[in-house]
Amino acid sequence: MTDRRFLNFPAGFLWGAATSHFQVEGHPEEMSARTSDWSEWTTLDGKISDQTTADQACDFYNRYASDIEICRKLNLNCFRISLNWPALCPDPPKEGEPYTFNAETVAYYRGMLSGLKAEGITTLVTLFHFTLPRWLAGAGGWTSPDSIKEFERFAALAADAFGDLVDYWITINEPLAYAYQSYVNGAWPPGFRNDYLKAFQAIRNMLEAHGKAYAALHQRTPGKPVSFTMHWRPFTAKHRWNPLDHMVRYYRDYVFNLMFPLAVQKGDLQFPYPLSSNEEVKKLSGPIPGLKGTMDYLAINYYTRELSEFSYKWPIDIFGVASTEHELEVNCMGWEHFPDGLYNTLSYDVSPFKYNLDGTLRPIIITENGFATAFSHDLNEGDWSLADDKRINYLTSHLTALHHAIADGANVQGYIYWSLMDNFEWAEGLRPRFGLIRIAYPSQERTMRHSAMVYADIAKRNGLDDP
Repeated sequence: MTDRRFLNFPAGFLWGAATSHFQVEGHPEEMSARTSDWSEWTTLDGKISDQTTADQACDFYNRYASDIEICRKLNLNCFRISLNWPALCPDPPKEGEPYTFNAETVAYYRGMLSGLKAEGITTLVTLFHFTLPRWLAGAGGWTSPDSIKEFERFAALAADAFGDLVDYWITINEPLAYAYQSYVNGAWPPGFRNDYLKAFQAIRNMLEAHGKAYAALHQRTPGKPVSFTMHWRPFTAKHRWNPLDHMVRYYRDYVFNLMFPLAVQKGDLQFPYPLSSNEEVKKLSGPIPGLKGTMDYLAINYYTRELSEFSYKWPIDIFGVASTEHELEVNCMGWEHFPDGLYNTLSYDVSPFKYNLDGTLRPIIITENGFATAFSHDLNEGDWSLADDKRINYLTSHLTALHHAIADGANVQGYIYWSLMDNFEWAEGLRPRFGLIRIAYPSQERTMRHSAMVYADIAKRNGLDDP
């Protein structure tokens, strides 16, 4: 008999892990022909911090069958992937001709999804996880109106090709993170810096595209839930006594966390004042036909909080800066370990989206949550990184917070860890390691970390001992 309280999760709870195509696949056609904006971006000097590429990544394209077997060994009943738009649509459409997916890439995804379904694993499939076909990126990407009609076409083709093997659809992954990194921070393609108008145009087009994709997916795969993922990041004023830091916290929270899902909930995109007084921003504001309520479940990616502070520089920027100082333990990305933020997000912050338009309680799935450590990409043999107590602590503390939120009424139906395996972490390259499974990149050998075994036990027992 133990004195420790067991935290039991609801019956039928989804226990999963996630990947995204560019970060793991090493898709041979995409990389050889540079069919995506990202495959080209990684070859440019200074764009990737450790000078690596995703040309091979985890070789998931060739090894997915054995990686699905790893999912089974981990007792997972859920797996999240994304579709490689640039590999499925390597060439632009020709006017007057029907558009079709690349047949070999369709066969690859059908083989993978069929393998998951054969193991009884629930599938979540994301359409856009940060990479664009190079031909669409060259036409302006998400700042071009072409992106709306092309994404609608992509969604319809994806539904026809894979709909029988998909359980949940996700249209767009982390739209605000994408807009920020691509048009404000400049760390991702197309690499614009501080171009807020382009960022806001991309957000408007993504909302329109999401609404149209939602309709296309429901028409072709009725009954399959559709949503988008929100990267929810709690913002805290660095100096609690400083009203300017609180102003910065408000604007960062509204634009990064709330603006996109509020637009979906209400069918109307609104920017906060004084942004709303700008004539160009006014043109992007207002109702979006077909958008209202196109969110069958809340898909939440949660990692950390951010300390925000006002920057005493001219011209004044209402968004301020993220503090370089920290108050809590951080991972190798500088992200604080803050499980209370997950509880607060689920219990309070997402309250405006708690109910569907018909008054029913909207389901919630945690579609990403994870911890990164740093190890060079050229490491191969040895026991490096296998003992990962910090990741275990992160995992169990966040699951404890999640359980408390469920006990207090949050309608959470699944948890998906990021990531199943180490992978290419965008501008940071191969150095950050998020995986339950260690990838020795030179040999591509897979090895379970201690955290993988802990998570496998949690999934098997549908719960954990209260830490």
